[in-house]
Amino acid sequence: LANKMGLTWDTKEGTQKANYWGSMMMASTVKLGNDPRGNAVFTPMSNVLPMLHPNDIVWGGWDISSMNLGDAMRRSKVLDIDLQKKLYPHMKDMVPLPSAYFPDFIAANQGERADNVLKGSKQEQMEQIRKDIREFK
Repeated sequence: LANKMGLTWDTKEGTQKANYWGSMMMASTVKLGNDPRGNAVFTPMSNVLPMLHPNDIVWGGWDISSMNLGDAMRRSKVLDIDLQKKLYPHMKDMVPLPSAYFPDFIAANQGERADNVLKGSKQEQMEQIRKDIREFK
């Protein structure tokens, strides 16, 4: 979202501008070979492998917690505060789909947050997730 909206935000090191440095498709290059003088020739990976531009991605997913993504972002304390303030209005209405929940495969301290879980057998849960994928828009 920060890239799509062209956000800048303040950090303790100064002003940061959204960029694609962490995007494999936008920041990576592929060596095509060498030019006649022996110099390596590179091109962006997105020129070799056609991909959707990251700004056009529609986000969605599953989580065992029903917390909206704005509040989840705040709870995680990963992003800079100024960036959180700018993203929150765009994330507060995004909620995850119910997820499969198998306590043996999830950290014990996550159990109390598990209020958004699929019901039924593993087969039924898998079928629901497949249905979610088919219907995602």
